[in-house]
This record gives sequence, C-alpha cells and structure tokens, in this order.
Amino acid sequence: MARGRDFFGFCTTLKPLERKALGALSEVRHLEEGETVYSPGDPADSLYIINRGVVEVVQDNGNEKAAVTYLSRGDVFGDVEALSGLPRRHLVRTREAASFQCFRRGDFPDLLERIPSFFLYLSKQLALRLWRAADVALAQSHCMELSGSLSNFDLVTIYQTILNSFQTGQLQILNEKGDPISACSFENGKPRHCQFEHLEGEEAFWQLLLNAKLSGTFSFFSGEHPSSDQIEGEPINRNGQALLIQALQFRDEFADVKSRLPDPNAIVHRRQLNISWPERAPEELRPLAEEVWQIVYSKPLALSELFRSCSVCELKLYRVVDELVLSQHFDLLSASSSNGTAV
Repeated sequence: MARGRDFFGFCTTLKPLERKALGALSEVRHLEEGETVYSPGDPADSLYIINRGVVEVVQDNGNEKAAVTYLSRGDVFGDVEALSGLPRRHLVRTREAASFQCFRRGDFPDLLERIPSFFLYLSKQLALRLWRAADVALAQSHCMELSGSLSNFDLVTIYQTILNSFQTGQLQILNEKGDPISACSFENGKPRHCQFEHLEGEEAFWQLLLNAKLSGTFSFFSGEHPSSDQIEGEPINRNGQALLIQALQFRDEFADVKSRLPDPNAIVHRRQLNISWPERAPEELRPLAEEVWQIVYSKPLALSELFRSCSVCELKLYRVVDELVLSQHFDLLSASSSNGTAV
C-alpha cells in the first residue's frame, strides 16, 4: 500500500461522529496463525482491513508456483469482491495471529450515508492498485526495469513484485536530492545483499522496511547493470518470503515500542554503574544490551546517535533501550531541556 494512505491515517481525518459510526458499522475479528479468512468461491460478504498481524493472499493461476502477496497493518483486502458482489477469487490465510476490522456488505448503504468519505477512501485505494498494475506487469518480463516514486509505492509492494517474478538484478534507492542511500541485489527473486545507511545484510533490509517515512525514488535493473557497483558485505541467506514476513512483524513491533519511546532526540543516560540484564527480557538481546551499555558508559547519546553507533536495525536498539528504561538502568532525558528533564 502507498505510504501515508493507510486506513489508520484516513481515520485521523474523520470527525468524532464519523469515527463512532465507523466503529458501530464494523466488527473486529480475531484469527490465530494459519487460519483461513476465505477461500476461492466463498461468497463475498465483507471487506477487511488489517488491524494487526500478517496475512498471505495466494493466487493460483495454474502455474507451477502460485503468486503470494503478504499484507499487514492498514492494508485492505476483499474489497473488490465485496463491492462487486462476485465470489472470492483467492485464498487468504493468516501467517501469524491477526485481527481485522470487518465491514459487512449489507452495511454498505448505511456506511455510504453516514461516512461517505469512507467510500472515497476505498476508491482511492482501488485506483492506486490499478495505477500500479501496469508497472507490476513489467515484472513478468525477462528484462525488467521498474522505477517510480516512494510517495506512490510502498517498499513491500516493490519487494513482492521482485520476489514473485523471480527477477535477478539490483534495486537502488535515491533520496530526494538524487543521492544513493540503499542498494539491494536479488538472484531469482531472492535477496542476496543489502546496504542501507550504515547497515548491511539482514539488518539493512529490516531497517529499510521499518522506515515508513522514507522518501525519494527507486529503480530496479534486471541482470547486470553497468552503472551498479557490486554490493559487498554480509550476505543474506534467509528465504525471501520468510524475510518479508519477519519484516512485516517487525513493523508492528516497532510501532508498539516507538509509542513508548517516541522522541529520537531523547538522551539515553545511565542510572546505574553496572548492567544486570532482566531475566524476563529476551536473551538474544543481551549482547546488544551490553554493547549499548558500553557505548553510553562514557557519554550519554541521543537515541538517533546511538542507532548510528550500532550495527542493528532501530527495532532491536529500541527494544534494548526500552528494557533498560523499564528496569531503571537508563533514563531518557529531553534534549530540549537545559536541566535534563526525564521524558
């Protein structure tokens, strides 16, 4: 889905009475991992918007390998059939425990009367998908060159296009000034190397998909491109689909932890002389916690500065800092406060 146009962003534009009506004319549905939302041929009685979790949409066109698309928080699905009244075309199932906002087809007249902007929102989402369709179709060729603006394409969509078309080549991302900030290489649709900011390998990939405010342009060049430098650094060996599912899970986790640590300019300051990693905290984060402790030991740093001093994505750093704040090892101090007020 295009960045900045998801359902939750739309909800912030509604009036209080409209938000109340939207809740009254929908219901929340919870499913566990591996459960089927609907199957081909099922009646289209609802459309769905993902509140939390990851689902996969399996489209079997009779090919040897069915195309799989992964959706996460804020994405809409089931809308085409629900609006047209046609039966379901694809299999949709959860890849982890998920919750959905469900809008019943029978309530559409009331929704249109009470919240007309909701259907304008749905129309815009459908239009964006149609607009992207021509570019996505290029991925089926053997010589693909796909490019566009990150204001219109989510990196998840770009990645899935390369993944599902089994392309070999390089994805380059430029910032708004035209400077390169990231490069990722693919072999038969599988990610092999990635560089973003000061990170490489899987950590660069995680950070790239965590960065919801990334702006600029992207280009994918199939095969060997003469202007592309060879990407070096730690290789990526994980399955491409597993990597994407993990990235979507990380997006949810990052949104949660950032709600507790909202200010990237907050100063991380030690409260204790020694670190004692909490027993309840994830053991796999202990080495990073000890690294962060040593970095902050000599000089308090802002969260953003601390991130640039580590070789991991922001989610892992934020999780460590969150644990150390909860266990009273760290204080977060306001950067704008002259006397260092805790935030």
